Amino acid sequence: MRGIFWKIFMWFWLATVLSGFVFFLIAINLRLTPMRDGHRRYFDNERHRNQSQAVEIYGRTAAAITEREGSPALVDASRPTGAQGIYLFSANGTPLSKGVPQTVHSAVLAAVGTAPQRKLPPEALVVRVLGPNGTPYFAAASFPAPPPPPDFPPFPLPPHFWLQLAVTLVVSGFVCYVLSWRLTAPVRRLREATQGLAAGKLGSRVAVPTGDTGNELSDLGRDFNTMAARIEQLVKAHQQLVRDVSHELRSPLARLNVALELARKESTGSAAPALNRIEYEGERLNQLIGELLTLSRLDEEGTGMGTAVDLAELVGEVVRDAEFEACAANRHVRASAVQGLQVSGNRELLRRALENVVRNAVCYTREGSCVEVILEGHGEREAVIRVRDSGPGVPDAELADIFRAFYRVGEARDRQSGGTGIGLAIAEKTVALYGGSISARNLTAGGLEVEIRLPV
Repeated sequence: MRGIFWKIFMWFWLATVLSGFVFFLIAINLRLTPMRDGHRRYFDNERHRNQSQAVEIYGRTAAAITEREGSPALVDASRPTGAQGIYLFSANGTPLSKGVPQTVHSAVLAAVGTAPQRKLPPEALVVRVLGPNGTPYFAAASFPAPPPPPDFPPFPLPPHFWLQLAVTLVVSGFVCYVLSWRLTAPVRRLREATQGLAAGKLGSRVAVPTGDTGNELSDLGRDFNTMAARIEQLVKAHQQLVRDVSHELRSPLARLNVALELARKESTGSAAPALNRIEYEGERLNQLIGELLTLSRLDEEGTGMGTAVDLAELVGEVVRDAEFEACAANRHVRASAVQGLQVSGNRELLRRALENVVRNAVCYTREGSCVEVILEGHGEREAVIRVRDSGPGVPDAELADIFRAFYRVGEARDRQSGGTGIGLAIAEKTVALYGGSISARNLTAGGLEVEIRLPV
């Protein structure tokens, strides 16, 4: 979840879901309020209607009894079950029932119009009724405060709510995914171009839509393309300069060798040491030019790809040549190779890369010691070549730097014993060209081990 794409996607989706939930609550609340008010009014009206009917029925019955029997005392005796709290009054507000509460009496007087307070108390109910003879009466009652009406359950869900929720989540998730993908697409393209440039593909560029101005990511892509074009121009100019200088040096070097031979014929014996030194330095210069040209060739993509190379045969050939040179310095080279391992590449470049590593080991191993070259398989997809010497080793902080061109490690590897300083750089570029890797480490018992890994 650390990628910017997933962060944008999750935040967009979370914001969409939360906003939808809040809108749902608001909509439910707006819907519930009028429904609750209407529900309460309905219950109040029904309660008032039922109470009025009960009071009216009692009032008519009590009025009929009073007129028939001629005695208001019989009104209380004739009160039916469930009519407790209902009383009969005459038209002028005189109580005909016994035990009338003051609240009910005051309500009747207010209805007649003889009370100073004309407003009926909320808990009293007064109904005007007519007797069988047409005589007006008042029936009144006092009812306790009604219980709160039953409310709706909290947050009633509309029909098919869960289906609608699932559809909303899927649609919002899809929209947020597409939006996040489009927002992070320029970053992914920039990353791919950066990785290509870091891998040595100088032609890597970011695809920027034409006319997309004012977009910071598009502007960043254009700036990257400008930077990549400048780097490509500088690197190619450097490569061209190295090739041109190397080729141009070959001609004066050849003339120098001719002049050296003429000088040998015409000089005396005392000039031989100086002429030998000139010849030695000329050979070193010729070797340096050759390695510079090789290094320049390796910077070009696709050099010598596609030929099957038998590694065991290659290792045996390099070890035989190195053993021939090492014997003169009281050193030896020994090989241990597994048969049947093949890689795809330019045989000559691979041979030169391995030869540079082995000759470097022969230069720095102790006199009388042996350089070991071990070839083995690592799984079914990789071949590993290890070259071990018994020399002074390399400081741990500089192990990665020894594969840089012209890099030297202090006094232990000076110009007297370190050659031109390009051999390991050629080996590193060659191995990387064919999808492999090269590294170095110091051995516990002393010496340096260089490990080359190549895809089988």
